[in-house]
Amino acid sequence: MNHKLRKDKRCQNCGHYVDKRFCPNCGQENVETRQPFHYLFTHFVADFIHYDGQFWKTIQYLLFYPARLTQEYIAGKRKSYVQPVQLYIFISFLVFFIPAILPGFDEKPDVSIEKESKEIHKSIAEELNIPENQAGIYMYGLKNVHSVQQLDSIQQALPKEEKLLKFQYVIYKKVLKYKNLDEIKDKIGESLIHNMPKAIFLYMPIFAFWLWVFHNKKKWLYFDHGIYTLHYFSFLLLTILLYIVVNWLLSLFHWEIPGLITFAMFCWFIFYFFRSHSQFYRQKKAISRWTCINLFIINTIGIIIFLVLYVLFISFISV
Repeated sequence: MNHKLRKDKRCQNCGHYVDKRFCPNCGQENVETRQPFHYLFTHFVADFIHYDGQFWKTIQYLLFYPARLTQEYIAGKRKSYVQPVQLYIFISFLVFFIPAILPGFDEKPDVSIEKESKEIHKSIAEELNIPENQAGIYMYGLKNVHSVQQLDSIQQALPKEEKLLKFQYVIYKKVLKYKNLDEIKDKIGESLIHNMPKAIFLYMPIFAFWLWVFHNKKKWLYFDHGIYTLHYFSFLLLTILLYIVVNWLLSLFHWEIPGLITFAMFCWFIFYFFRSHSQFYRQKKAISRWTCINLFIINTIGIIIFLVLYVLFISFISV
């Protein structure tokens, strides 16, 4: 998009002399700054088309060419692609934002949870011989607890060896706050969806650390492992986002994604990791597979524990 050049050869941004169109010092275009109103729209379209080409090429490589994007970045070919950190932040934002705006995404009731909650209340009521609507919470051996004050009284009255552990006490208080399993499980599920990108982001340095442990320290810097990690986790989040959107679209017609496709997606996650690792680190086949198996086991266990602890912390302690 061409604009009239300024007669003044001093850059408005840094004051450096501008011989041609762009300032050799800061890169700013030396054009007239006051433009017609339609410039706002044409400038937006031009920027979008430029970003669009860069973005879609990045997404294409990310989804269908394991490790290609990382190889290009490490090789110094960076202008044609979205930067790794920007890519991850953008995809994380979409994972958080899109489910929140999809109409009806959170409105599907979980009949099994509701049934389970009612059955527990019914069993407590029958055992204590009281009306079902008067049954309180039954956890950790304590029956028919209705309030935090009642819980505190019971906790103080119990012998030291029978008192609830600290984490049990905190969880019990939160259960009393939400009253039933429906609200508790909904809260945990909602927290899991909204906090997954944060938890994964916090785990990424650990993921990169294990890559550093299992590879040649002289050949590979921690920075290299960090770039690989950003791209792999961006791929995971983007795939999950696509799964969420497709599942929502099918739900409009009262359909669901078949379990086989869900299973295939998780198999693709595993294959992608093995394939991208092999392509990027270029180890011998047997060594690469052995390394991947160890890394996969360690990180699968690690991320599950980390995610569960993080979500429980957010759901029961921070809230």
